[in-house]
Amino acid sequence: MKPAVLTEHAQKRIQAIHRLSKQYNENADRSHEDKLLELMRKHMDEIEELARKGDQHFLTETGDLAVLCFELLLEHEKGLDETLSHCFERYENKLYGLLKGQA
Repeated sequence: MKPAVLTEHAQKRIQAIHRLSKQYNENADRSHEDKLLELMRKHMDEIEELARKGDQHFLTETGDLAVLCFELLLEHEKGLDETLSHCFERYENKLYGLLKGQA
């Protein structure tokens, strides 16, 4: 078994946020997934704009984007720890391969 990536407390908070978000958006004329994707796009635009201006608030907005990403995983019933562990491994392997190619 792989070690936990997120604490149990963090996972519970993300799950609670997702439940609240889903409840808030349940009366929308589109799916919760569509709303999450829209919010992710808006956050990306805001992050880019703030970073270009040198406004450090882009870091908080980056954290907000991470929460939206976690929500999207939960929307599809994907385990956060399992997904993050899988992606960490993918990134590490990819980067090691790219660095080998530079040598």
